[in-house]
Amino acid sequence: MDEIGFLKKLHEEELRDLEVSAPSPAGLAEVEVCKPELTAALREIRTQYESIAVKNLQEAEEWYKSKFADLSDAANRNHEALRLAKQEMNESRRQIQSLTCEVDGLKGVVRAGECLGG
Repeated sequence: MDEIGFLKKLHEEELRDLEVSAPSPAGLAEVEVCKPELTAALREIRTQYESIAVKNLQEAEEWYKSKFADLSDAANRNHEALRLAKQEMNESRRQIQSLTCEVDGLKGVVRAGECLGG
């Protein structure tokens, strides 16, 4: 009988250990109750994250369009300034040619005067 009593006592201790280490049904129910709340919280976080991502994308796109417009305006201004500079250079070139012809003509007059006077 001692052996049966010993085995019975050992079995009872093992059962107590299992009861202590195993989660209780109430604990499992608590986890099950928390799952929908956790799912809802995760869904809310994802919605907020997606909203922030969309907002950031829109802001980046607006910034890009703004910078592109600024650079386009600057390019147009520079193109116009270049066109005006080329136009001014061509006008100066025409004046130089005209004055060169006038100087050459006056040199001819001076030589002719020297030949007649001389």
